[in-house]
Amino acid sequence: MITSAAIAFATSSLLFIVLLISVHKERRRGRRFFATKFRDSLDRVINKVGDWIVNSWNHFVKYIVQLHWYYSIHSLLRTLLRVIVTFYTYFENVFERNRSRTKQLRAEKRQLSELNHLRQMTDHKEDTALTPAQKRKLKHKKLEGKH
Repeated sequence: MITSAAIAFATSSLLFIVLLISVHKERRRGRRFFATKFRDSLDRVINKVGDWIVNSWNHFVKYIVQLHWYYSIHSLLRTLLRVIVTFYTYFENVFERNRSRTKQLRAEKRQLSELNHLRQMTDHKEDTALTPAQKRKLKHKKLEGKH
């Protein structure tokens, strides 16, 4: 079993070396030594298969991997935008509640200043105030000592 493996390895190595040397000499010479038409047709087939593999790979990368990448980024950005909108809506609602509470407090302050007991006393004093003529008469009466 080992001998058959060694024979196969030696044959393969020898064949590889012969092909390597012949290809090297053909390249130096600029043309092929044997099986020219067959090897040309084989080259065309291999080139077509290689082109097909390259095109398939490019298609896979461009339309599968790259598209999936863009959809993933789009999904991530959409989620991020939803989070931002949620935060914006929350803070806008807080702002509106604060604004309405501020208006309410200002209205209460205005109402309190109108109903304040000092304000009521001032209004009453203005309503019951004596005219200048009455003040002079009262002053004159007080100075004469009549009550």
